[in-house]
Amino acid sequence: MKGLGALESRVMAVLWDSSEALSVHDVVDRLSDDQRVPAYTTVLTVLTHLWEKQWLLREKIGRSYRYRPSRTRAEATTDLLREILDASPDAPAVLLHLARTASAREVEALRRGLSDDEHRR
Repeated sequence: MKGLGALESRVMAVLWDSSEALSVHDVVDRLSDDQRVPAYTTVLTVLTHLWEKQWLLREKIGRSYRYRPSRTRAEATTDLLREILDASPDAPAVLLHLARTASAREVEALRRGLSDDEHRR
């Protein structure tokens, strides 16, 4: 994901895939199914940085913290798309190009979403 390093992205994926807040040990254990397993202290540093960047919420339980995403994967992706649109000198052209390259499933989801919004107004 844009704005995140490779290990930060892996850690966020673990947290987004979890239904509960995770400890550093939990994250390390779940990363062990992945490519290279980073050291506990490395994961702790990454989690701390993600918390400082406001990607994560944390709560202290006993002597350690449990971490969970501050927003969903869809919300984080939307924020990144919004940044791209805001930085573009022609945001409507970018949106139109995106719509033209969308799959049939994506176009249908967009139509349903826009139709639902119109019915609520």
